[in-house]
Amino acid sequence: MPDQQTGRSGALTSSGTPIGLVWLGAIAVAIVIAVALMYAPAVGGYFFNDDFQWLESAYRFDSARFVHLERYDHFYRPVIETYFYLGYRLFGCDPRGFHLLSIGIHLLVVWLVYLLGRSLTRSRAFGALAAVFFAVLPGFADAIAWISAIADELPGLWYVLTLWLFLLYLRGRGLWCYLLALVTCVSCLLTHETSATLPVMMVALEVTVLWEQRRWPPARDLARRAARYLPFALLTVAYLAIEYVVNSRSYVVNEGHYRLGWHAVPNTLDYIVWLYVGKRTLLSHIGIVSLGLALLIVGTPRVRFFVVWIVVNIAPVAFFTWGNAGRYLYLPAVGFVMLLADAVLAGHALLERRVSRRAALAVTLAVVLGLSARFGTFTFKSAARFAERTQPYRAYVEEIRATRPNPKPFDTVEVSEATARPIPALYREVAARAAFCMDNLSVTIR
Repeated sequence: MPDQQTGRSGALTSSGTPIGLVWLGAIAVAIVIAVALMYAPAVGGYFFNDDFQWLESAYRFDSARFVHLERYDHFYRPVIETYFYLGYRLFGCDPRGFHLLSIGIHLLVVWLVYLLGRSLTRSRAFGALAAVFFAVLPGFADAIAWISAIADELPGLWYVLTLWLFLLYLRGRGLWCYLLALVTCVSCLLTHETSATLPVMMVALEVTVLWEQRRWPPARDLARRAARYLPFALLTVAYLAIEYVVNSRSYVVNEGHYRLGWHAVPNTLDYIVWLYVGKRTLLSHIGIVSLGLALLIVGTPRVRFFVVWIVVNIAPVAFFTWGNAGRYLYLPAVGFVMLLADAVLAGHALLERRVSRRAALAVTLAVVLGLSARFGTFTFKSAARFAERTQPYRAYVEEIRATRPNPKPFDTVEVSEATARPIPALYREVAARAAFCMDNLSVTIR
């Protein structure tokens, strides 16, 4: 049987043999350059809103806090607390280090998307296309441009890594893959509460693999297969119990900002519109529902898996009542780019039956470049817009530094009312402390 990972040429082929190592290296370099250019404006941005509260927690970091649930009244994310503590130790209160780290983690997730896509399809072309589209997709730009949105970006890393390791285990790569998947699953759960969907997608992944192989296990083997999900299920249940205790005290739940209801349906449809950068209209919603149902009914097992990925990972955030936030699309976008990559390769295979191989390749590359350019343009603009939103905080901090260049602990610093006006009252004091990376300053408005 020929190896589908290699090919005599670097071109796309309908057999899924697209890309040689030279082409793969060139694509990787192009992705790094594109991501650096798109998110360059973000590097020049400052801290924003919740960033200052995370810095505040970094000043007071104590790992013993993790076992005292009574100290939490919003969410339980020990990995994020540790991330900001380590960032504070490395970069102090310089936002550039945090921004560069967010971009670096995004590139790492892009690589994992390639690995998962290639392992799932045994096609370098599929993995490369999914990675390219994920690198430039604009819907989740805030997840990279906003430092605090690492809470949405970092779980994406653990989530994709866990599924890739579990897929390797399913393909017979050894128990070590299963054990590592358990470790990364724990990391994922302790990073963000939406990670609770991970066991669902693991089951969906195995069903997809079996469906594509057309090799269903005998009934007597089902119990053994189900047993290997038990550790993941127990970990998830334990984490959800912690989240229930913590979130029962959260203003988000108690004030009705997150609740079950039919509002989740239009929210889900709007999120999908954001993925392809469309217009939020009734026609768009009807088209999404119609296409989604058609793909679930007549699509390949792989296509169904991608559709399920999108819906399952949008579901936890669709119940917010205060509107959608693009940063929540970071994980659903993985399913979307794989669905898009599958569509591009299917279109290429269709073209090869009607025109010459060279012409089919030219058309396909034009489509890929066109989509990438469109997505990349929106991403650059989104990163620039977000960086602009941080400038009032920069002006606020610079005035404080100019007014009181060397404050002592427990001093009070002053800022003019005009400079403080754009800053929400909730963040004025913590932002003033970030000006000097001190935990014990107060601010007064003159």
